[in-house]
Amino acid sequence: MEELLQVFTKKIKNFELTHSEIKIYSLLLKEELTPRQIAKKVGLSERIVREKLKHLLELGLIERNLIKQGWLGYIYRAKNPKEALNSVLFKMEELLGILEEESKKIL
Repeated sequence: MEELLQVFTKKIKNFELTHSEIKIYSLLLKEELTPRQIAKKVGLSERIVREKLKHLLELGLIERNLIKQGWLGYIYRAKNPKEALNSVLFKMEELLGILEEESKKIL
């Protein structure tokens, strides 16, 4: 049981958002931006912004589109709050299914 609780604790932390991630999501609700533009607006390095964007993408809170403007890159936008919440809830349901299967093996 201890092993299952450790897995659960580790997995549930993936759903935590930092202050910076919340700020980035809120910013992207207003406009589509590149990582460089986001970094300038929130006062973080572009590398940190890219890490935060990766986490927001994994949770399904934001989307990105490939752009070509003399260079290749991505422009990011936030999903509307209802759609974003549904994405997070879906991910949580997946996690619960995985944990349920693991608990059957352990218990």
